[in-house]
Amino acid sequence: MAVNYNKDIIRQLEEQTTRADKLEKENKMLRAEVKDLRKKLSDFEENMNKRINDAIEKAIAPLKEELVVKNDELSKANTEISRLKAVINKDSGNSSKPPSTNGFKKVPNSREKTGNPPGGKQGHTGNRLIKPKNLDELVEKGLAEVKVVDYTAGATEYISRWVADIEIKTTFTEHRFPIGCMLPKEYENEITYGNNIKAICTLLSVEGMISRERLAEFLKQITNGILKPSETTLGEFVNQMANLLDEEIDVIKNALLNNEVMNVDETPMKCSQTIEYDKNTEEPLLKTAKETTFNVTVRNYSNGFATLYTVNPKKDIAGIERDGILPVFHGTLCHDHDKKFYNYGTFNCTCGAHLTRELKGLHELYNSAWAGDMRHFMLQLNEHKNYDLFNGRLECNPDMLVLYYNLYDDLILAGENELNRTESGEFGKKEVSKMLRRLRNYKENYLLFMKDYKVPFTNNLSERDLRQNKTKQKVSGCFRSWNGIKKYTVARSFISTVKKRELNLLNSIRSVFEGIPVLN
Repeated sequence: MAVNYNKDIIRQLEEQTTRADKLEKENKMLRAEVKDLRKKLSDFEENMNKRINDAIEKAIAPLKEELVVKNDELSKANTEISRLKAVINKDSGNSSKPPSTNGFKKVPNSREKTGNPPGGKQGHTGNRLIKPKNLDELVEKGLAEVKVVDYTAGATEYISRWVADIEIKTTFTEHRFPIGCMLPKEYENEITYGNNIKAICTLLSVEGMISRERLAEFLKQITNGILKPSETTLGEFVNQMANLLDEEIDVIKNALLNNEVMNVDETPMKCSQTIEYDKNTEEPLLKTAKETTFNVTVRNYSNGFATLYTVNPKKDIAGIERDGILPVFHGTLCHDHDKKFYNYGTFNCTCGAHLTRELKGLHELYNSAWAGDMRHFMLQLNEHKNYDLFNGRLECNPDMLVLYYNLYDDLILAGENELNRTESGEFGKKEVSKMLRRLRNYKENYLLFMKDYKVPFTNNLSERDLRQNKTKQKVSGCFRSWNGIKKYTVARSFISTVKKRELNLLNSIRSVFEGIPVLN
């Protein structure tokens, strides 16, 4: 019984062993299958991922290309926006544009702060109404009249208080000639306007810039309606004066040509007429505009003692040659870097005010650090010169001059280095490059004011002389005829010169009408 029991156990063990071997084989087989399935799954996932990525890449490739194009367009658009903003923000304070182009834009004052307190400086006498010390002499010459209003009832001691005023009255002077005599030309009409009213009207029209219509009404009011010259007559007063100024204009030309330094500038003016020169005969042909105006060029030649205005149809060298001033001038010519002017004069000085304004624009509008440094340097040079002149020094210290020339070269090199760090086509590179090229090529012209202290830093003298012409145009709108603007420039030349020489304007104009020389 026991033997059979053991056999059963052994048999069971053998069966279990066989079953275990079978299970182990199945397990190995299943593991192999699982491993194979995992590998297949991994390959499948890898293949699917690759296919998905390829599909995605293929799908977004056009989008990437479009995005690159859009980014490039956006970059160009931003650059163009910056350029247009720089153009829009240009004004007379940060570029060479004239103030007339500012429109309604409020331009901040571009003057550098001096640090001085506001108001009158120490020693300034001020201005207030006082009784002339030479009142008796003025009365004796008939230039003033003294009246007395006595409140003292005959007292011998009193205090005086004066009232200064003017009286306007219309006078008619009768000139009697024998019958049958040859009358002077100015008395051919039964009644003519006198030299006083001609001088007053010319002064108010040309210097005061009062329109002829308002001037006629003004004369009517102050003469109680007795006199009211027509607008044509008022214009004829200016023409008469201009026709009498030939000798005075010659004096002005000599004063300009005999001086060491001359300033020159020009500006466009509107006129209903212009002239064209025949290419074969050089004869002027008059043209009249229809429902529009022509831009003609008023040019001025200036120094501290004389001003000459001319008018030409265009801003060209032919007009300069016709003016006949610069071709025979052998001194130093100051101007605003208008290249045609470099053909004249022994030396040329280029305006530092225009330069510093343009450098300010490059610094503020185009983010050029070099432009700011160059501007500061030029202003420091001018401060040094002004300090020397204030202390009676008439020339720059030679060692300092050499130092300034070297510093100028160093700044040009710094600008070129800044330019080299700027990528091609980057915002502002073109503008900075043009300025650097100009400063390299015209170094002597921009630094001449330091080499020769008689030469000014700016061309502001000429610009100031032109400014009143633009104001005149604002009042009148335009000139109606070529003859009108030509006569105006002649009259304006005389008046500006008289002011510079601190002569009495009204008396000087009256002297012209009377045939008495004024300038010498």
